[in-house]
Amino acid sequence: MDHHNFPEFPNPADSQYYYYPQTVVETMPELSALSNVIMELGIPACVIIASFWFIKYTTDQGRKEREQFWAKDAENDDKIMQLVERSSDAIMSMKIALEQNTQAMRELTLKSK
Repeated sequence: MDHHNFPEFPNPADSQYYYYPQTVVETMPELSALSNVIMELGIPACVIIASFWFIKYTTDQGRKEREQFWAKDAENDDKIMQLVERSSDAIMSMKIALEQNTQAMRELTLKSK
């Protein structure tokens, strides 16, 4: 079990704790690479590239927001259709009850005559 040339420890986590490989984070080469690109292309070209990237980014974000809105709108449409169906069922049952009540009243008026 000789991973990364670590000595054998009873607990594998001990080898990572005692002999953890050190990684060096280099931020300055990225900055120098960016400055080299700016020097080679020129400031106007870099501004144009950044502008195109920004336009593409905002367009993509707008598309994602529209898709989320459409999904939510479709969900709300389904809820409204369910509400309409339930309310039309309730109105239909009220209509049937009213017709039955009217028929009962007619029968009562005919019997009383």
